[in-house]
Amino acid sequence: MLTLNSETHFDDDLLEEEVNFICGTYYVYTSKLFYNGCVKKLSWWPRPQAWAGLELDVGFWSARCES
Repeated sequence: MLTLNSETHFDDDLLEEEVNFICGTYYVYTSKLFYNGCVKKLSWWPRPQAWAGLELDVGFWSARCES
């Protein structure tokens, strides 16, 4: 929250940790060599970048998104 000239403004951006929590993000090792292998980021729900700029990116979840 930020107050400028007696007006209150709110930051509505999510932190990366909050996005990870909401989307159910987890990390999977893609190699048996855990120390030298690659880690892939997976999630139960599409991350915001998956929607950005697409025709379903209308700012809210709609019935059209379901079909």
